[in-house]
Amino acid sequence: MRKYWIKILAVLGVLIVSLTAFYYVAVVKNAKPTVAKTNECTQCHEMKPEVLTWQISAHEKFACTVCHVNKKASDYAAKHQSQAFTFPIKSNEAIPNSVCLQCHSSNRVTSPSGDLKIPHDKHLNAGLLCVTCHFGVVHGKIAERDLSEVVDVNNFDAWNLDIAKKVATPAYIRPSMWTCIDCHKKANVTRQCSACHTTIPSLPSHDKPNWKSDHGQVARQDIGVCINCHATPDQPNFVSPSTGDKATDFARAQVFCYTCHLQRPQMHENSMIPIHPSLITKRGGTSSCLTCHDANVPRPEEKVPKFYCNECHWYKIGDMPKP
Repeated sequence: MRKYWIKILAVLGVLIVSLTAFYYVAVVKNAKPTVAKTNECTQCHEMKPEVLTWQISAHEKFACTVCHVNKKASDYAAKHQSQAFTFPIKSNEAIPNSVCLQCHSSNRVTSPSGDLKIPHDKHLNAGLLCVTCHFGVVHGKIAERDLSEVVDVNNFDAWNLDIAKKVATPAYIRPSMWTCIDCHKKANVTRQCSACHTTIPSLPSHDKPNWKSDHGQVARQDIGVCINCHATPDQPNFVSPSTGDKATDFARAQVFCYTCHLQRPQMHENSMIPIHPSLITKRGGTSSCLTCHDANVPRPEEKVPKFYCNECHWYKIGDMPKP
């Protein structure tokens, strides 16, 4: 009888140890961050833009310090009292991957947006931080953007949930394609569409030597191809009133396009006055010229160079040379 009870106790002991080990691995070691009942940051009016964008984000159930692990509101008490802040408020410390991996799997292969395929494990193995791509996921990159047309960033009383929803849109919460392309370019890895997209096998090669001078002709054949990648988030695709040319309307509305078009191109390094008539004839008309230049004095809001046709000519509207 005694041996029987010894066996029973031994089995119970093994069971208890096993359950304890299982609980530690399954619950304690792999536990996700718990929802905080309080959040110190919400008490500071200086943090109102950050707090409001956090409240409408997918991370709103987690306190700021769950992600910003080395930050405490008490550390900024002196700056709060003296108002010794610089605006906009930014964090200079990147959130470590270990914080993200408490909830997110490193084995995630496909993102849920459209035809994208993102091998997260490869990026992690390459030593990239999650926030390299996802740094707008909570606050919509508000510290890096010019929001003057929407709200005065420094007027905290002007901020509310409606303003937060207006500025923290998916275009700024999700990674931009240009985040990917710029990184791939610096790392000298593939920038082929098919590397990340399943339904866009290829596009006209942007690496061809003559692409800078010829891409306008491709745009005029199908401006939709340009819109897919180069449209500015949350902004109109075309300027209004229209110039009469979709490619020009698009180029003048997109910061990606006009930032380059406002710079003097290599083909213009010599004086254009004696050679531009032959170039117009060669390119079949003035459409390429009018992508950047106006016929008349440009309006202040137009994103075009200061030089215009009627500085020398006297063309009337609709009377420009045509192909």
